[in-house]
Amino acid sequence: MEPKKWVFCGSALSSEEKCLLVKFGSMIGVPVNKFWASNVTHVIAATDSDGACTRTLKYLMAILNGKWVLSIDWIKACMESMHPVDEENYEIILDSHGSRDGPKNGRLDFVAGYKEGLQSLVIAAGGTLLESEEELVEQRHDLASPSGTLIVYNLDPPQGCKLGEEVSIIWQRTNEAQDLAAKVGSQVIGHTWLLESISSYKLQPSVN
Repeated sequence: MEPKKWVFCGSALSSEEKCLLVKFGSMIGVPVNKFWASNVTHVIAATDSDGACTRTLKYLMAILNGKWVLSIDWIKACMESMHPVDEENYEIILDSHGSRDGPKNGRLDFVAGYKEGLQSLVIAAGGTLLESEEELVEQRHDLASPSGTLIVYNLDPPQGCKLGEEVSIIWQRTNEAQDLAAKVGSQVIGHTWLLESISSYKLQPSVN
């Protein structure tokens, strides 16, 4: 793809790194988006000492949409060369949760899809959302395999609650999800399974 068709977007960059990205974008005539959009071609992500990046929405959407996810070192190398250099040597292979090769796998096996938020990630990954028990019960007979339906519950406790309250809330969510799954013959997973699978661009083992 020619640079004139590129669109950059930064992910968790420092102020200095943001300035560097904008400077390079201006130098070669490439716009820099503040937010994720479907026309983004390159996500430039901050990395730690191990080369791992933070698992942001921009990072996950880039994987699902088959876009480049590169370290800021690519920008630095381009500026030193005074022209764009090959991206592959600067592609991020690790995220801060230990998932590997998501950007490369997504780029090499891209299926188009874009919306916003966690539910959008499910849709972008090819999933179907059933948002109520009534809808699930109505449609389960139309599904080729009810066991392919996953009941997803939130593993994150509400902000500001105490440790004892956290345990109680998560336990309640788990029980509610298991009760619903038992009614329709489905499997229960925590929402982090979605993030792990998307970040690796590979279905992860599910743990009940």
